Amino acid sequence: MQRFFFSHLPLGKDITISEDSFVHQVSRVLRATIGENIILFNGDGQEYIYTIRTITKKEIGLSFQESHQGIQDSTKIIRLYQALPNKYEKIEYILQKGIEVWVQEFIFFRSERSQRLAIHSHKIERFNEIAREATEQCFGNTVPAILFSEEKIPTPKDGYSYVFHTKWEWSKHLRDIDTDKNPFNIFIGPEGGWSPWEIAIFKEQNVQLIHLWERILRTETTWPVTAFFMIQR
Repeated sequence: MQRFFFSHLPLGKDITISEDSFVHQVSRVLRATIGENIILFNGDGQEYIYTIRTITKKEIGLSFQESHQGIQDSTKIIRLYQALPNKYEKIEYILQKGIEVWVQEFIFFRSERSQRLAIHSHKIERFNEIAREATEQCFGNTVPAILFSEEKIPTPKDGYSYVFHTKWEWSKHLRDIDTDKNPFNIFIGPEGGWSPWEIAIFKEQNVQLIHLWERILRTETTWPVTAFFMIQR
């Protein structure tokens, strides 16, 4: 069944939804018919099953059937600190794939070698929409937070911090870190890599440098590989 996230609706009873995007998705994209079931969720850990009661051009009527416990999110708290890449499409890809492997929070920041992408409000709205859709698709319970920091190197509020570094002979392999420690704060650089100043700052703050041996991954693919590895251990 198709899943939809609605944090502002009183789930668990009959409802009528008139939001344009939902009506379009159900009636035009999915071509759903009266009598079909869909799932709504709001981040409380439950999934609410509804039967489509009515379909018009402007609204969808839903009859509540039952609720059940959703798939549990990982108990490991993983935050991605991502230096801004050179394309908006890469941000979208990072969000999609990161959410699929249980990233709970995304913090984007402008490193010394980041491209000068302009992050306007309409772009942020688009990124949040992508996060919502990815959470619906992968059976997640909570839509992760997406933040854009003005700090050159954001400071995590708690947890254990690691930064990927291409100089693998100077750092520890990902497989050698203790994945039982929580939360994880993973820093990933832009296409041009970290500057010497940034590496010096990380060392001063005792942030552990890590690597994936001699293999150098793209900035948008490093994170999905890392998060999936950490979740499975």
